[in-house]
Amino acid sequence: MARVLLAAFDLLATFDDDRTEIAGGDVLINDRVIEAVGVGLSDQPGVLDSVDQVVDCRGLVGLPGLINAHQHLYQGAFRAVRSLERVAIGPWLAGLGSLVKARYQAGRFGADVVGAVAAAVLTESLLGGVTTVADQHYFFPAGPSLGYVEATIEAAAAVGVRLHACRGTLTAGPDPEVTQSVDAVVAHCARLIADHHDGGPGAMVRVALAPCGVHVDQPALFSQLAALAADHDGVGLHTHLYEKIDAAVCRERYRCTPWEFLVAHGWGQPGTWLAHVVDPPDAEIDEMAAAGVAIAHLPAPDLRMGWGRAPLRRFLDAGITVGFGTTGSASNDGANLLGDLRLAALVHRAGDPERWPSARELLAMATRGGAACLGRDDLGQLRPGAQGDVAAWDMRRVDRIGVHDPLAGLVMTGLSSNASLVVVAGRVVVEGGVAVHIDPAAVAAAAAQALAKPTTSGR
Repeated sequence: MARVLLAAFDLLATFDDDRTEIAGGDVLINDRVIEAVGVGLSDQPGVLDSVDQVVDCRGLVGLPGLINAHQHLYQGAFRAVRSLERVAIGPWLAGLGSLVKARYQAGRFGADVVGAVAAAVLTESLLGGVTTVADQHYFFPAGPSLGYVEATIEAAAAVGVRLHACRGTLTAGPDPEVTQSVDAVVAHCARLIADHHDGGPGAMVRVALAPCGVHVDQPALFSQLAALAADHDGVGLHTHLYEKIDAAVCRERYRCTPWEFLVAHGWGQPGTWLAHVVDPPDAEIDEMAAAGVAIAHLPAPDLRMGWGRAPLRRFLDAGITVGFGTTGSASNDGANLLGDLRLAALVHRAGDPERWPSARELLAMATRGGAACLGRDDLGQLRPGAQGDVAAWDMRRVDRIGVHDPLAGLVMTGLSSNASLVVVAGRVVVEGGVAVHIDPAAVAAAAAQALAKPTTSGR
């Protein structure tokens, strides 16, 4: 039972109920869980004698570990594709799908490749202060489910991050070769829950059920997954919504909006979180708030795809829980969650300056908000009883000299978003900006080697 003292942060932003900020604060973690937060914990009788590790945090600004509430890790194999650089969502989806399918058919996109790529993007995330990732893997060839999600779970364990494994789907896609049946999807979801889901506090792996969207999935799937989730504590529901293509398709097929479709199939409830939500009808925002659903805000891919800004302030005014995500590297080109906060701070600066998102609001979304999206009251804040997940950045670097407000400076300055210190479940995994238990260069080399594997006749 390890006991770790993180001592003397320049500033500790807890994001607890009171949004407490502590100058010179300490965090004492005992067996993965935060035991105490305060000033001078090392001076208390017996503390130094009982800890296994003391980390000097002078010069650092500390937060709860960042939470990426929407990611597609496998898309780390498809960054900066020239043919997809300047295309709208329809051609983009078709183009990406063709690339992934061709790789699979050439025998170059098995579970081993997906696992290696996932490990690389998770390592990138970890070095950037992200301690929990919600990954939606939705590419599956027709037929029995391949072990892509299982390989991603193994990668997360090796890297040392928490994973919400969101089993994505395509059950009504345009290409039958990469479209699964509802029965095959539901059966695989049930196996993933049985084999990997931990619904208790401190879970390192949870499973979520995550159809790609109302425009590419069967109505029956949404109903069956809602019923399956209801039978298991901590199994969330997740999907894309209002990403510029689903509204027209939904109206044509079902004579309703995407949100009305979700409500009709049991998804308008707490435990559901939605990605993008770029252009919802205004009245539906209040309906979403009343239903208790959450939203993962994805400013970088929304801009990258030419969609513009989601109505972030309107979400917050309505009382919707908002987290942050990067989505996959095919439409963001990276997993830099902190960098995306800076982008959000800038892109939402329109109208009354008092309504522009502040650095503290954005950091709250990327920590406590992301935890709430995932149904985790044990993450996203630094308080006794919460999980010992901490990320911290060095404010003494040359690119942060002259910063007056450390939290505003964390969002708005810095040539790099890499963290100096990262702790997951009480385990120091990054210290001095260096990964402790893994070799990022070796992880990158393994992913590059997997992607370069020769074409085979099999799959």
